[in-house]
Amino acid sequence: MPTSTIFEPMPNLMSVDILELVADAVICADASGRIVLFNRAAEQSFGYSADDVIGKYLEILLPERHRAEHARQVQGFALDDRERARFMGRRREVVGRRKTGEEFPAEAMVSRHVIGGRTVLTVVHRDITERKAIEDQREAISRELDHRTRNVLSVVRALVSLSARNADNVATFKESLLGRLSALAATQAVLGFGAQQSTTLSALLRAELDQYRSSDGANIVVAGPDVSVAAGAAQTLALIFHELATNSAKYGALGVDDGCITITSALIADADQYSIEWRETGGPVVVPPTRQGFGTTFIKQMGQMTFRHDVIMEYPAEGIVCRITLPSARLVA
Repeated sequence: MPTSTIFEPMPNLMSVDILELVADAVICADASGRIVLFNRAAEQSFGYSADDVIGKYLEILLPERHRAEHARQVQGFALDDRERARFMGRRREVVGRRKTGEEFPAEAMVSRHVIGGRTVLTVVHRDITERKAIEDQREAISRELDHRTRNVLSVVRALVSLSARNADNVATFKESLLGRLSALAATQAVLGFGAQQSTTLSALLRAELDQYRSSDGANIVVAGPDVSVAAGAAQTLALIFHELATNSAKYGALGVDDGCITITSALIADADQYSIEWRETGGPVVVPPTRQGFGTTFIKQMGQMTFRHDVIMEYPAEGIVCRITLPSARLVA
C-alpha cells in the first residue's frame, strides 16, 4: 500500500506579489508606451531599478537603432483591436539593451488588455544569451563539419585521380590508393573526425610513423619546434609522410635494422614560412632515379596543390632527403 501523506496547504498566495515569483522579465506600459510596471526579474535582466524606468518609454530598453521602429509598432499594436497578443521578432531578432549599454538576444511576447477603461500593454521578456550561444556554436560546428566533409571528398577525388594517373597496373593502383586512404583516415582520427580544426606536427608523425618504430624508438628522430597545423595542411602532410615512409620501408632506411629517419622542422621568420626536412641515413646506398616515380610525382603534386611550394627531393648516396615548405598561414597560432 502506498504511504499516505498529509497535504499541507500553501500560504495565501493572494498576499504574495506573483510577479516577484516569475523568472521572466515582466514589463507593463500604457497605450503610449510609458512603463508602469517593472518586476524584479526585469530589474535583474536589464540592470535598471523599477524607479529608474517607471514613466520612461519602453524604448529605453532597446538599442538606439531599433527605437523609432519599435515605438511605431507599439502605437500600432495599442490601437489595433484585431490582435490581443503578438510574438515579437517576426521580422528581426529581438535585442535588449542593459543599463550598461550591453546588448543581448531575447524573445518576447506582448499582449494588450483594457483595465479600468485604460489600455495596458504587457511584455514578457526572456534573456536567451546562453541558448543563443549554444545555437550559434552548433551552427558553427555544423558548417565546419560540412566544410570538412566536402574537403575530405575533394582530397579522396584527388587521391583516386593521382593514383590512377601514376599507376602502371591495377594492382599498383589498388595498393597505392588503399595506403593513401588509410593515411587519410589516420589523419581524420587525429583530427577527431571533424571535431578539431587542427592538430600538431608531432601527432601527425606519430600516426604515420609509429608502426615503423624500432623497439627502442631510435630509428625515428624528430627535432625542432612542434607546431599546430590546420586541418587541410595536416591531410596533405600526412599523405606526404605516408609516401615517404612506405618508400623507405620498401627501399630505404626504414627497411634495415641500422637505418634512421630524422625529421627536422624550423620556423623561417624572415620568410614567414615553416620548413620540414625528412632525411634518411644508414639505409642502402641511394642511386638517383633515372625517371620520377609515381610516389615522388604524387608527393610533388600534393605539395604544390596545397602549399603552392615545390617539394624538393634529393638523392645523396647516404639517403633520400625531402624538403617541404609551408606558408605560415597554414599553421595555427
